[in-house]
Amino acid sequence: MKIITRNGSDFRPAGGDFSTTTLIELSPDQGSKRIPSNVVLLIDSSSSMGGNKWSTVKQAAVELVESLKDEDRVGVVLFGSQAKEIFPLASLSQNRGTMIEALKKLESPSGVTNLEAGLQQAYGCFDARSSSDKVKRVNHIILLTDGFPTDKQGYRIEETGRYEDIVGKSEHITLTGVGIGSADDYDSNFISRLSEIGRGSYYHANDLTKFKEGLQAEIQKLDSSVVGNLTLKFSDIGSRFMRIAKISPEITVYDIPGNTKVFELSTGSMTKDMTSFIVQTNSQGNGSPGSEIHLFSISVEYDGKTTEVIPVKIKCTDKESDLSQVDPDVFRAVQVLQVHLNGEQIQASLQSGDKAKATRLIENTTKIASNLGQAKVTRALTQLAVDIKAGKSVSDDLATIKDEAKKTKLLMS
Repeated sequence: MKIITRNGSDFRPAGGDFSTTTLIELSPDQGSKRIPSNVVLLIDSSSSMGGNKWSTVKQAAVELVESLKDEDRVGVVLFGSQAKEIFPLASLSQNRGTMIEALKKLESPSGVTNLEAGLQQAYGCFDARSSSDKVKRVNHIILLTDGFPTDKQGYRIEETGRYEDIVGKSEHITLTGVGIGSADDYDSNFISRLSEIGRGSYYHANDLTKFKEGLQAEIQKLDSSVVGNLTLKFSDIGSRFMRIAKISPEITVYDIPGNTKVFELSTGSMTKDMTSFIVQTNSQGNGSPGSEIHLFSISVEYDGKTTEVIPVKIKCTDKESDLSQVDPDVFRAVQVLQVHLNGEQIQASLQSGDKAKATRLIENTTKIASNLGQAKVTRALTQLAVDIKAGKSVSDDLATIKDEAKKTKLLMS
């Protein structure tokens, strides 16, 4: 594993507080081979999934099983009023045909949306495999749903902490959420949040084409995975961490601990493409121009291997000309993340009724996305502005922005 680190600037003022953005780029070992996957399909089988949605989901599940490799394992869990394991994690080399026939014959959906039981059953599929059996594999759940969690009477459950806890405690299992249909019908904030906690992707599948594109993207990601679980190891920390985010091949913002000298961050699987992170820290100057301040050290653990430890430092200066230098790649990475974060701020502003602030954010974000070449994000932002002015529902616009702003592979390669 090759690690390259770059600060947004090589210099900081000699005194006072100062924020630094560090870009961390990871490249897999030369000749790294694709590793197999353990994939559990967690499918919403509540009554709202009937009709075209159900036939589409069954077809997509069959295509996924057909597309994965013989050495991969697939499990299938349905959740309606109860959760039911249709297939345990089973090798496709021996069970592909049987699994496809079972998927084609799935009964029509019914009942309420007991997501809690579904998540517990899905994560339990991995518990059935031994620890040694799970290493050097991608361990992944794909959640397909068109709604939000409900109680036994079918009433929506507003408190989502119980679901986030289930997903968050399983550090070595990633989760991708696929929201099916209009974002007026399912909670895109909730599904995308679960995906963020699960260190996976999020797809807003409001039509058949986008649904198939999302599943195909997941297949491609699984097919190109070369590391089962990547863990960032931060040590000798001499600054305060403000934010850590994966920036490529897609965006994930991580929760970070408080003041500590060492911590680890599990980030999920890694494909053969370069994986990039940005780390934003705040440090205190020592008042001595020319001296160095140690921000932190970084190493990576992956599939039983550990890289060398790389120190990240910044020089103190009292020259304005030094402070004006900016690394263009780090600046671009920050802009990519800003588009993603602005999408959440736009939604929060609209929910609070502050349309003026939302409009300003939309204008600013549209300019950034356009400059970055994010055509789909730019179009979605433009449509959002039109729909706000017309007084129309903007749920699908916001979900599309959330979906498309996460995809950064081509921007950072």
